[in-house]
Amino acid sequence: MLGYVRAYRPEMKFKDYDLYKGVYCSLCKAIGRRYGLLARLTLSYDFTFLAILRMAVREDKVHMCRSRCSFNPMKKCYDCSGGNSDIDYTADVSMITFYYKIKDNIADGGFFKKLLCKMLMPYANHIFKKAKKNNPVIAEKLGDLMKKQALAEKNGAGLDEAADASATMLAVMVSSDIECSDNEALKRLGYYLGRWVYIADAADDCEDDLKSGSFNPLKKRYTSPDFKTYCEEMLSLTVGEAINNLKKLKIYRFCDIINNVLIYGTDYTAKKVIYKEVGSCEKSV
Repeated sequence: MLGYVRAYRPEMKFKDYDLYKGVYCSLCKAIGRRYGLLARLTLSYDFTFLAILRMAVREDKVHMCRSRCSFNPMKKCYDCSGGNSDIDYTADVSMITFYYKIKDNIADGGFFKKLLCKMLMPYANHIFKKAKKNNPVIAEKLGDLMKKQALAEKNGAGLDEAADASATMLAVMVSSDIECSDNEALKRLGYYLGRWVYIADAADDCEDDLKSGSFNPLKKRYTSPDFKTYCEEMLSLTVGEAINNLKKLKIYRFCDIINNVLIYGTDYTAKKVIYKEVGSCEKSV
């Protein structure tokens, strides 16, 4: 994932912000413990939300305690990394995704991006092998979906077909090895959120992809007067479907955080990627 799924801080209570940052810190620690210090630099808030969503739909209790940040020992933060299977699972998934993102950039990025990713590839391959050993099933599923994604882009697919593999990836990530009140609704929530991420990324990169000649299913619409309106409507409808499926689930914790991300966070991000500017007083995390 690409950093688009984030909370919107101005609409967040202090207690929820502390918990949100606590899950982020827990995930950072888990990645460091399982894959080394440098791997922590790959973490994004998208995976924080993935961990939160998986923990939220489980009836099992989540234990959060106060600890100190590894990078800033003077700072205290919440920690739920000890023995939490969803934190460890998300750490593995983030490393697998990082590897495939590097491969995708090498295949479809600009000159400097390709060069940087080729330099990173030996390291990405190293941590991928560890992640695949920890979770071989999810690694195989995501690998198959990445091939499907590459084929769709090679064939110049339309938006729906092009977004399908990415959407299915997030559906697989969020619903694998988990039991909740409605597994199908959880899978559909993940699917629509994954589709939303794909469309947001396509809208964000459309101008650059036009210049570079890279694949982007929105390029044909870019010069249309209603391009920005079209993107905003597509993103709104897609996240609306995700929210509709969320309503079918029993949420045991983090309810306000999830609502913040899906309602306020996605709206802020959509406006930022479409209009390329936001109010100076606004801030997301």
